Amino acid sequence: MPHPIVLGYDGSPCSTAALDEAVALAHGLGHGEIVMVYCHEPPPGLSCELDPTCAAAKELRDYERGVEEDVQPMLHAAAERARGAGVQTEVLLVWDDPARALIQIAHERGSRVIVVGSHGEGPLAGALHHCTAYELLHRSSIPVLVVPHRH
Repeated sequence: MPHPIVLGYDGSPCSTAALDEAVALAHGLGHGEIVMVYCHEPPPGLSCELDPTCAAAKELRDYERGVEEDVQPMLHAAAERARGAGVQTEVLLVWDDPARALIQIAHERGSRVIVVGSHGEGPLAGALHHCTAYELLHRSSIPVLVVPHRH
């Protein structure tokens, strides 16, 4: 399918609203595929780029395995929700900064839109607290649809 919708998804209520919006957008396009991306940055200090046998590298692999086991059921349920609505869905778990990863994947896949939820932060809070939606709006050359937080 050409031009999939790239969706940033973390299981939060606002990302679930973004999932619903992405499904509606896919239906509106008359065809559609969603690439659902769960991004996770490892904690500082858990990297050992030069020596994959060092203790930190093993600790990082164990940490990643634990996160994958924790989030797989949530990602599977979200993907099934989209597929149940008739939208082809691929799930990616990426170990990177969310904004950077979503932009890169959108470029690689030829996406015309990135969809994310908003936690309802204002622009100042978004700039100060590493808000993915805020960063995407300022860094992406691909259009970004930010679905507002719904209480």
